[in-house]
Amino acid sequence: MVAGKKMKAIFGFAILNHFNDCTDALQEDVMLYVNIVADIVHRAVKENEGAPNKNIGDAFLVAWKMPDDADMTKPVDTPYGNTYGDSCIKAFVRSCIETQASKPLRELTEHPKIQERLPGFKISMGYGLHAGWAIEGAIGSMLKIDASYL
Repeated sequence: MVAGKKMKAIFGFAILNHFNDCTDALQEDVMLYVNIVADIVHRAVKENEGAPNKNIGDAFLVAWKMPDDADMTKPVDTPYGNTYGDSCIKAFVRSCIETQASKPLRELTEHPKIQERLPGFKISMGYGLHAGWAIEGAIGSMLKIDASYL
């Protein structure tokens, strides 16, 4: 066991709405649905200076780790000249636009069983951001371990 380390970051959470209905309708194809979304969210975050951290079924945890000496009351510049706040907003706006524009996602959401349950359904996601401190470290046991935040 190793102690964690206090750190500062902007944490993001993206979640698929109506996931249970989509799972029931798509069955095995729900993996395609989730992984297409994961690819879009992860790329948008990574290309905007963040890091995907954890996938939990219909939800994705991402983070923009900030310097230890960052003043969280002011805009903080990334090494690439943006601010961390701008980077996380850009990533989530891009994720929203790309999931709506994705032809493979549109084809999956047009599945007759989804449309029967949710007439007119299109992919829908919720997004949240939080700036602050957390404890970063390894969580788990000798059998399973994840790097994450508390």
